[in-house]
Amino acid sequence: MSELQQQQNSYEQECQRAELLGLQAPDKDEFDRRLQARLEQEQADHDAAEAVLLEQQGEALRDVGGKLGELNSILSSTQQRLNRFKQTACGSLSNIFARPSSGSVDLSAAAAGAAEGAASQEERALVQEQPRHPPTAAEVSAAKAAKQQRIDSDLDKLDALINKADNAHIAMSEQTKQMRRLAK
Repeated sequence: MSELQQQQNSYEQECQRAELLGLQAPDKDEFDRRLQARLEQEQADHDAAEAVLLEQQGEALRDVGGKLGELNSILSSTQQRLNRFKQTACGSLSNIFARPSSGSVDLSAAAAGAAEGAASQEERALVQEQPRHPPTAAEVSAAKAAKQQRIDSDLDKLDALINKADNAHIAMSEQTKQMRRLAK
């Protein structure tokens, strides 16, 4: 059923209701204005709930990013210790160079996470300061653009998290191999 048919059915139902209650039938234009206002309010409520959900997801991404950054930092420290141990335990430099060793993990994305946290606090402050009135078409399009930008930003954060996790996985597997070789 199309939206126009639903509105007509709804108007007809409202007229029947008024007739049963002995009230005057509602004006079609007034009914349409109230219906449109109600639909706009429902859309605004839906958009607000979606914005809150996006914010919660953004916070979760920042938390995961911080934990992965910490893991990569620990892995980098462990790699340094392994390298020092190999230097002291293995003796000569020729033994160290004969064995393949992995490099340290790149942690450049950790600083970007801190900058993203400050930007999201500013966004939250702007959302809280907005007055409660029906949104204009320009506000709706700006909100949709901001939501799309936030989704794109979250996708970029997810890509960065995937890269961090991959780096951690590679570093852990290399360190495990190194420790097994040293234990022999």
